[in-house]
Amino acid sequence: MRKFIPWDSQPLETWSENHAPGRIVDLDGRRTHYVEAGQGPPVILIHGFNHDLNTWNANIDAFSRCFKVYAVDLWGSGFSTRTPMDYGFPLFAEQIRSFMDYLDIPRAHLVGHSMGGARRSSSA
Repeated sequence: MRKFIPWDSQPLETWSENHAPGRIVDLDGRRTHYVEAGQGPPVILIHGFNHDLNTWNANIDAFSRCFKVYAVDLWGSGFSTRTPMDYGFPLFAEQIRSFMDYLDIPRAHLVGHSMGGARRSSSA
């Protein structure tokens, strides 16, 4: 049995290097953690508020049968950067756009859960 190690017992960078599955990329000086699986048209899985990419653990294998799947930890969550920022739709949209640019993904299907699937009103 593995010994429980609290997430805040070491700096996030050290914790990520030792425990994060998948990969971590630098997007404009901010770390973004993600996992990828499968082949085919790209699908990006976006978790909800106060969650992380593990929200998608039961879905990644199913999606990856037909798609190249990317499950992303939004900034402030999981193994991604957790510094004080103006968290909200504009910041997360910037992160996903930067992520797609970094991986040279010109178009992708986006699948969201809770806040990750919200649509910002154009009248707001």
